[in-house]
Amino acid sequence: MRRTLMLPLASLLLVPAFISCGGDEIPTTPPPAATEPADILYHLQYLAVRKDYKHVTLIAPITPDVVFPSARQMHMDAKALGLTLTPEELKGLGVEHLADKLDSLPGGPDPVNFPDYTIKDARLAYNAGIYRLTKGLTAKSWGKMRHMGIVDNTAARQFGSQTIVKDMSLGFDGNKILSVSCLKKPDGTYGVSFMRYLVSLQGLKQ
Repeated sequence: MRRTLMLPLASLLLVPAFISCGGDEIPTTPPPAATEPADILYHLQYLAVRKDYKHVTLIAPITPDVVFPSARQMHMDAKALGLTLTPEELKGLGVEHLADKLDSLPGGPDPVNFPDYTIKDARLAYNAGIYRLTKGLTAKSWGKMRHMGIVDNTAARQFGSQTIVKDMSLGFDGNKILSVSCLKKPDGTYGVSFMRYLVSLQGLKQ
């Protein structure tokens, strides 16, 4: 009898903990590295609601060809959406020194106009951009988010024949809300290479 109970009990320990938030489930512990694009949803839910700022590094690629242009675009989009970072969030994300530059970052190294903006800072800005965009949805909305389709991003092959990017749509109540580009990293796990909203946040019922 003991032997038959051991496997189910052990398997329960491998399931990420979740907590109800207004009837919706949000991870309460950091999800493991994403082995499939669909796993990225749980990372975004956890990051957005639990505000574990350091966790974002697990789903953020670090190559210059990704972080420089994507950091710039994500912060530009966040600004257009009216999404800002609080002093606490700036500190937690390690971008206090970039606070006045986040809305006007260059799309690549710019020794003339941004001599102090290094790849290290671009990575921090990139991480902050992912988190900043997650602020467009409430905790309740993140709890309702579901997968609504994953397709190949063939344009990504311009960065190399081995580059694999999957575009994942996320949404709720039958509406696609967010598009997330998921890049397969050298270690085989997936990270977020870009995010953008597919709807106006002003008219979104959350």
